[in-house]
Amino acid sequence: MKKITFIIIILLLLAFFYRYPKETIRVNNEDRVYSPAYGKIMSIKLRKDNTLYIAIFLSPLDIHYQFFPVSGKVKNIIYDHTGKFELAYELNKSNDNEKCIHTITNKHGDFVVYQIAGFLVRRITYYDKIGKDYESGEKLGLIHFGSRVDIIIPNADKFKLQVKEGDRVNGSESLLGTY
Repeated sequence: MKKITFIIIILLLLAFFYRYPKETIRVNNEDRVYSPAYGKIMSIKLRKDNTLYIAIFLSPLDIHYQFFPVSGKVKNIIYDHTGKFELAYELNKSNDNEKCIHTITNKHGDFVVYQIAGFLVRRITYYDKIGKDYESGEKLGLIHFGSRVDIIIPNADKFKLQVKEGDRVNGSESLLGTY
């Protein structure tokens, strides 16, 4: 009886972890940038190359599907299998983790989304294809268990940021900002 209870608990935890949000907002608007993930904004940095860097940490309790933050065409996908598996909330260490890098282009430039594997994670799944157009809110991929999603937003001088460090974001329901 204890074995069955243990198995049921594990199955319920897995079902909770792999849950998909009830609704995702899909918008075909290149001027609005939504959160690519559910989680907490760990860092926002304006970089010297006029891009805005936003890091979002996903705890094991967050939804782990990622979504297109902007409408546009997938220009490139790079899966880096050579990375490590450091704790995802340690920004300096986890930059070297295994990751999948997506470049999405539209009239504002190239947006780069990093799916970064965490300490417990050993797999990233992505659903996009190079050369295909997508709308904001469409499913981008899934990081299995604790992880991080980073986004680089081009032309930061023209972008109106609407979130701050420490904010919780809920995927395509959360607007990061507009052009």
